[in-house]
Amino acid sequence: MSETQWNGEPCQARRITAIVADNDSFPMYWARDLVGTRRDVVEVVYGGSTFYLYDEAGEGWHKVTHGGSPRWAHSNITIQPDSIQPRGDRKADPDTPCPHEDFDAYVAVNRITASDTDPTVVGYAADIKVNCRACDEPFRWTGVPAGLSPGHPTCSVDETELRAPLRPASADPDLGLGLPGFSVRYKEG
Repeated sequence: MSETQWNGEPCQARRITAIVADNDSFPMYWARDLVGTRRDVVEVVYGGSTFYLYDEAGEGWHKVTHGGSPRWAHSNITIQPDSIQPRGDRKADPDTPCPHEDFDAYVAVNRITASDTDPTVVGYAADIKVNCRACDEPFRWTGVPAGLSPGHPTCSVDETELRAPLRPASADPDLGLGLPGFSVRYKEG
């Protein structure tokens, strides 16, 4: 059992599935397109309150098992309270190969600013991870060099995260090209 925290303090958290409900308090509610569908959610009990985090790509669980700080993004979600079900074990049966038929993708788009004190946007990048929904196995990016580059896609050393620079269609094609990067080279034997 993982230790769970919210804002660096202990909390109770569990992985569940639930049916998404509308939230009339927010006219621009981000999950309105998901209303009525069953989704992976993390239930958090903290400070006398119970709230729910969207967890389709594991982002909610990642947050509460990594200190629960604002450093890790999350999306609150409203659920139908009578729809809660335990999530169960999503790990693959080791004797039966998973057919990998359904997937979860986690995409984080980052605005890169000139410095901590200068909010001028000098580039954008997307970090993309893909996992099998049934067995939770991560997928690896094939043929992409490890590192970080403002000029071309790269991946993490374990090949599970694609790091891709991008720009608005209206932006100058040179946007972000002056940013620093690094590369990882593999040496055999």
